[in-house]
Amino acid sequence: MKYNLDLERLSVQEYKDLLKQQNLLPGRRILWQDIDKNFAEFESKGIKSVTDLKKSFSTPKRITAFATESGLSEEYLVILRREIGSLEQKPVPLLEFPGINASLLEKLAESGLRTSKEYWDQKPDRSDELFCLCDLVRINGVGPVAARAFYEAGYHSASEVAAADAGYMLEKVSAVNEAHHYYKAKLGIKDMQFCIDFALLLEKYAF
Repeated sequence: MKYNLDLERLSVQEYKDLLKQQNLLPGRRILWQDIDKNFAEFESKGIKSVTDLKKSFSTPKRITAFATESGLSEEYLVILRREIGSLEQKPVPLLEFPGINASLLEKLAESGLRTSKEYWDQKPDRSDELFCLCDLVRINGVGPVAARAFYEAGYHSASEVAAADAGYMLEKVSAVNEAHHYYKAKLGIKDMQFCIDFALLLEKYAF
C-alpha cells in the first residue's frame, strides 16, 4: 500500500465525482461551473487520468495553449491544477499530533522518524495509536487535529472511514470535538461524505 493515491490510475471521471462532493473553498468553487462539460472536454483531448491532467497543466505555457485550444479559461485551469495538488497529502510532522507522548516523539526523531509518512512507511503495529493517526491524515482535508477527533470518535484508519456512514460519523466526531474543542471549523455531513469518498479512493488506488 502507498501513502498517497496513484494518480495514474485515478480516472478524470472519478475525480470529477469527487470534486462534486467536496466542500471547496470559495475561491475554488469555479471548478463546479460547467463541470460535466469541462471534464468531457478533457476526455475529448485524450486525457484519461489525473496524472494526464497534471501533465497538461504543468506549466503556464501549457495552460495558455490548452485554454486557447479548448475555450476553457486560464483561471479555471490554474485553479484546477492547484486543487489536483491537494490530492497528494503532504506528510504531517509527528509533533503536530495532539496527545502523543513527548519522550516517544524524541526517540522517534533520534531514529529519523519525524513525519507521518516516515512513521507510516515503517508499518508498525497497525493498532498503534500513532500509526492510526498517520493513516488518517492520508485522507484529503484531514489534518493532525481532525485525525485525533476521528480517532477518538472510533475511526482508527482510512479503511474504517471508508466504511462509515456520513451522518453517524458526523454525530460521533462532533461529539468528540464539543468535548475537547480540537478544531473551530463547523463540519457538515458533506465534509464527512467527502472524507469517506476519498478514503474509498485510497482503498482502491493506493495499492
